[in-house]
Amino acid sequence: MVSWPRAATTFLLAATRVFGTTGIAQESEPANNAEADSAIIEFFPILSYDTDAGFGYGAKVVFRDRLGWRESFDVTLFNSTKGERWYRFAFSLPDAELRQGSAYPLAVDFFVDYDKWVKNSFFGVGMSSSFDAREFYTKEPLELNLALSRGFTSAVVGSAGVRFRAVRNYGFSDGSTLKALPPELNAGRAEFASMFLQLRYDTRNSFINPASGSVFQFEYERAPASSAWNVSFTRYAALIQYYRHLFASGIILALRYGTDVVNGDALPVQVLLPVGGNRTLRGSPQDRYLDQVAAVANAELRFPLFWRLRGVAAIDAGRVFHSLSEYSLSRWAVNPTVGLRLHMETFVVRLDVGLGKETTGFYLNFGHLF
Repeated sequence: MVSWPRAATTFLLAATRVFGTTGIAQESEPANNAEADSAIIEFFPILSYDTDAGFGYGAKVVFRDRLGWRESFDVTLFNSTKGERWYRFAFSLPDAELRQGSAYPLAVDFFVDYDKWVKNSFFGVGMSSSFDAREFYTKEPLELNLALSRGFTSAVVGSAGVRFRAVRNYGFSDGSTLKALPPELNAGRAEFASMFLQLRYDTRNSFINPASGSVFQFEYERAPASSAWNVSFTRYAALIQYYRHLFASGIILALRYGTDVVNGDALPVQVLLPVGGNRTLRGSPQDRYLDQVAAVANAELRFPLFWRLRGVAAIDAGRVFHSLSEYSLSRWAVNPTVGLRLHMETFVVRLDVGLGKETTGFYLNFGHLF
């Protein structure tokens, strides 16, 4: 994912549909309406400027059902003049939107994601970490993910998969706290291979752009100790999402709450759970808070503007804990957010401005926050 957390001016070039039908599915339509016109190629060029990343350029392209297998290929390429690099390739068979809300015997999802954060922030570990302790370093993650899933019913989905992730930290400043922080992996490359299981109850009317329904999801992940990698842990996660129309004006209420727990010995910061940035607490810097338990709550009102453009008014809240026994409802960080959404046929372009107490975050990405 790409996020630009400082004052930035972002220009989005016009999105171009190369092949496929015109128009866009309405939020109130069930997901399987996409079946009739499923063969699509969508292309979205990106041009941006950011005070940290410099001039950025790239493109996103989605190929759906071009082979006639109900498959999708999703490619994102992004570079910047100050060294930001984000390359992502994803393949689904069948496509996630085409199988949403249906029972199916087997689905395959695979992705490779490389994202080089040239100027990532470290503030410390725990909720008491100080913004004044901020230091910068380079964070270079690579992830490969393969999952097999089955839709037992139109709402119940089970998944199992394997994941490999490696995160290299380097480029520390003189006197870096992170470089000296134990374990030694904090200042090097942490890597693991894991197996995960997921069970989801999902009644959303769309995977890409939900307007009604709910999600209850539980996930278990285990990275066993091995001489082939240097990190082992056990992770548990629970997620709730809810969507509904308000009134008859096209306003959608979207709610999310999630808790993530990772347990292990001498865990490096590369596998600690973050709160802050583009996917959790917009307006706070990426990885603002780190620890072994992360909790996030988000509420969005999504409303129509014109054509394919919609607006968003939101509240994000997040907190980390060292253990689940320390969980409480006090001292949560809370940030208001406003944004725009451009709805394409196969993805959503997302532009958000998060108003944190310490920083203001500007984010350009793809897909709804949830």
